[in-house]
Amino acid sequence: MRGLESAALCGADALAARAREELAASGLRPLQLRTVDSDSLTSQEKAVAERAAQGWENKRIAEELSIKERTVELLLSGAFRKLGTDRSGLAGLLPHQTRGSGIRGVPPGR
Repeated sequence: MRGLESAALCGADALAARAREELAASGLRPLQLRTVDSDSLTSQEKAVAERAAQGWENKRIAEELSIKERTVELLLSGAFRKLGTDRSGLAGLLPHQTRGSGIRGVPPGR
């Protein structure tokens, strides 16, 4: 299934179609392909994911955004599902934050 996703993401449509056929023939049903478009995130998911990508702990994110730590976990879970990654892959998928990124509490150069 990862091969199917990789083929679709890089534009190899014929290979993706063949992978779908093979999966169906073996009785497997491929999942809907995930998006890597950070625009699909809600504003809260994006705010939490950006901080997590910079290495912030969930507790710090919760304090910064004045939300519960459990809410941070749920928002990150949604972001991970939509982006098809985990915490370690966030930085590579979200637009790079620059100095003066607008995220309070982040010193320049971090």
